[in-house]
Amino acid sequence: MSRAGRRAVLPGAGYRLPQRLFVDERQCRVRFFPERGGEPVDIDLSVLPVARELRDWMALGVLGVTGPAGTRRTTTSALDTVNILKRFARYLTALSNPPTAPAQLRAVHLDGYMLTGATTLHRDISALRTILRFAPDPPSEFAARLAQARVAKSDTPTCSYTAAEFRRITTTARSELRAAAARIRAGRRLLADWRAGSIDRESDRLRWEIGDLLDHLQRHGDIPRYECGTPRALEVVRRAGGIGAVFAHLHLTHHEIGAAAVLLLCLTGQNYSTLAAATTAHHRPDAHAGGTPTAQLDLVKPRRGGRRAAMTVALRDVPAEPAEAREDLNTPFGVHALLLDLAAPARNRLKSDALFAFYNARNASGFGHGLPKQILQLWGKATDLVCDALDGEGRAVPLHIDSRRLRLTWLEINQRPVAHTETTLANEYLARNRGNLAEYQKIVADVLDQQVARARTAPPIPVLSAQDIEQARTDPEAVAARLGLDTATLQQLITGRLDTVLAGCTNPLASPYTPAGKPCGASFLLCLSCPCARATPAHLPVQVLTLDALKARQQEMTPLRWAERLAEPTARLTDLLSHYSPAAIADARTAATPADQALVDRFLSRGLDLT
Repeated sequence: MSRAGRRAVLPGAGYRLPQRLFVDERQCRVRFFPERGGEPVDIDLSVLPVARELRDWMALGVLGVTGPAGTRRTTTSALDTVNILKRFARYLTALSNPPTAPAQLRAVHLDGYMLTGATTLHRDISALRTILRFAPDPPSEFAARLAQARVAKSDTPTCSYTAAEFRRITTTARSELRAAAARIRAGRRLLADWRAGSIDRESDRLRWEIGDLLDHLQRHGDIPRYECGTPRALEVVRRAGGIGAVFAHLHLTHHEIGAAAVLLLCLTGQNYSTLAAATTAHHRPDAHAGGTPTAQLDLVKPRRGGRRAAMTVALRDVPAEPAEAREDLNTPFGVHALLLDLAAPARNRLKSDALFAFYNARNASGFGHGLPKQILQLWGKATDLVCDALDGEGRAVPLHIDSRRLRLTWLEINQRPVAHTETTLANEYLARNRGNLAEYQKIVADVLDQQVARARTAPPIPVLSAQDIEQARTDPEAVAARLGLDTATLQQLITGRLDTVLAGCTNPLASPYTPAGKPCGASFLLCLSCPCARATPAHLPVQVLTLDALKARQQEMTPLRWAERLAEPTARLTDLLSHYSPAAIADARTAATPADQALVDRFLSRGLDLT
């Protein structure tokens, strides 16, 4: 078949973009058109180490799975088909009698591949099933076995990093990105000095010649070369450290993009796929007018699918705007702002809006965008990070960088959901994490003890009994004096005119949580520890419902978050209800009305908060 290729017509009608398959004796490639637009990409299948007939048959499967009827519609997932098929092809080639045509494939070939025990088998078998269903006329025995094949995922649970490991990862990534920023800005200053004629060619010859290279690089996207590809100023390039070092004067490198990705994962807790698809599009609500710099990004969580995949995420900086604060790279905003700046030249050269753009010698253009395959693992290997624990012989163990573990560690540390509900955080993510279970349980227990002790340090709010209410009708002065009130306030309290939610407020202008003379704007949960609060039997149904709801929140929130936010009011409310008998509490729960329940729901969902 000619190098010009042939157009492969897929079953079904209505497809919008043409897919072309180019094959000859040496080459085999599929031209892929991304679903969201962008430049087409050639998927090179010539690297598959199998006979030509079997290679071309697999290529037809790739053509289908990356086409309008297929499921791989992003560049990353389309290119990944090569790696999946390559692993299977390598196994076939290693056999004593490897198949050379599709008709020679048998169930035993798939069974043998599954027995290799490769760590990627649980994904590869599923992907092979998806890809090869588009290949024409598959052998019936092989196709039947592939349809039934299942490989269980490893039972080894994904666990978080230790606090020390996570700190080392974050510190290393931040240090490398800060060094990259210093280098690129020094390169920009060198280029500006060269263009301004501030560098003397005779006295500072190497610096002048590097400036000349940088000028050509910025204008043309490459250093000067002969037609064969050899740099023209070869000696200067060598003295500057090589081609990569020259490009690195103005561009982020492949390794530094890994550091940026790791740092954003560590600071945001977002999914890897969400950050990989991030673009430069953002909105600044602060309008660069001072205050706390904030950038709103429109991100995508592909796993959700459809309209639910889109989400808006706010990245906030420290309260000041100076460049030094952003350069600390302690906030997601700072990393985002730095990427917008440092990756801009590569982004402009590629005519791309991808947040991640960098110098890549392997690409024909010399640049790449997005997050390359296995970038986190490659970055981790290059940094020589090690685990806290040693192996059986007392040697250091390399620390593998995994986006799922980074995300899980962030969730454990911050106890806050990211692109999911709090229930999912508690029951799905943290419930599966066994990395630091004993340490986590100790932290929760310590927080619980602190919050309960804090609740017990302040006396409970005064509670009027039924006898107090009865006595107030005949001797209000005595009851008012016992409660530290005047008779008018006592009457308003008894009649419910001072009710908040859990108690009555006898002086809203004297709140300890608000400046004197101003109406109290604190949460009604704080009434349980306020000296202005007084409780009556009329508040008992709402108090009982609130205590039940606070305890129910333990199943919906992470243990640490519940302990930090709700353990103290739960302890105070428990002490308050100890004034009543179990029968009285049961009667109050029965007597509670739908209006009481609606009030509690609105109260705990912060529907009654002023801000």
